[in-house]
Amino acid sequence: MMGFFGIQGSPFDEDVDRVTSENNTSEEWGLILEICDRAGSSSASARDCLRSIIRRLGHPDPHVQAHCITLLDACVSNCGRVFHLEVASRDFEVEFRRMLSRSHAQIVQKLRALLRKWAEGEFKNDPQLDLIPSLHAKLCAEAGEKTTAVPAVDPQLAAKEAAAQREQEELARAIALSLKESNATAAPSSGSSALYPRMDTSAADPPAQPTKKVRALYDFEAAEDNELTFMAGEIVHVTDSSDPNWWKGYNERGEGLFPANFVTCDLTQAPPESEPQAAAGSGGKSVQFAAETPVHIDESTMDEALGMLHDADPTGETADHPRLPELEGRVYAMGPLVDAALERADLRHARLTQLSADLVDALNLYHELMRDPKPMFPPAPVYMQPMPMQVPQGMPQVMPPHGPMGPSQPNQPRC
Repeated sequence: MMGFFGIQGSPFDEDVDRVTSENNTSEEWGLILEICDRAGSSSASARDCLRSIIRRLGHPDPHVQAHCITLLDACVSNCGRVFHLEVASRDFEVEFRRMLSRSHAQIVQKLRALLRKWAEGEFKNDPQLDLIPSLHAKLCAEAGEKTTAVPAVDPQLAAKEAAAQREQEELARAIALSLKESNATAAPSSGSSALYPRMDTSAADPPAQPTKKVRALYDFEAAEDNELTFMAGEIVHVTDSSDPNWWKGYNERGEGLFPANFVTCDLTQAPPESEPQAAAGSGGKSVQFAAETPVHIDESTMDEALGMLHDADPTGETADHPRLPELEGRVYAMGPLVDAALERADLRHARLTQLSADLVDALNLYHELMRDPKPMFPPAPVYMQPMPMQVPQGMPQVMPPHGPMGPSQPNQPRC
């Protein structure tokens, strides 16, 4: 995957990270407009900016992805044709499809709406930008949707409407930036580091009346600062369960995010007993399910069930293996543990990706310093010791005018 994710980093990475930070409770329109000005200056700047945005779109946090979508739409609306040409490329199409296959359902909906907007707006009547309308038509055909035919309009009228809409957007951004600056001077920032920041002023404080209580099925150790650590059997107070994969809550250790499939709403369920020896490489914990059997990730059971399913007769003329229903039930019970293991693998992959990018930046800085011809320290002065003068033999030695002791010697009376 060498399209937008090259070996070297982008000069836009730092600003894009600030605009799309998970701690932002509103859009950073001032910095967004600065990024748009830089990205629209040249084709190279447009490609660097788009590469940095695509990198952040791969973040596992949906809030970061939502901020990236806002920034990407702003760049398309303000950076001009140089940015449109970078968007209407095969590399961007590949990355866009990958985001649709891996992102949250709400993020996928936002991406498809953004693509529809481009296909019916900026990219509609330019043959060099035809890839975006084609991609929109392909995705609609794959999803079984019908593309809405847009009636032909007067070009002058469309230009006037686009200019009026652009003025309204710029006015809204200016108002939002002014309100943000006034709020920043009136009250200090709360400094909350939550991954899903709340919009109200009491986001950092846990609610007095929790929405609901859940019991942890097995241990979860926080991999990020905005996650919540708990042990199997503990009670967690849930404050936000809008996301189907990650919930937000708090316990006596603090407040943060945790996987939704690590907990259960059944508070009467007993904590998991000590787990049996799991299959090699599973890393999962045993937990008591409704089947009243200890469940762990067993790869041999999965392989055996797959083999029986492969050998089964689809016509139904031959009876299935008598153990197949039992193995299917056991494999289905492993589903939450498999999902939890995949979530942990995704988090570790995201951290390794970030560490890899930091390492590449450090190596580039090191090589740049090594290639710099300027010395880091000035050369030390070299002091030369004077050599004694050699007088030829037979010539009288000429003494200094002040005598052998130099000018500091006082005059002595002569006898």
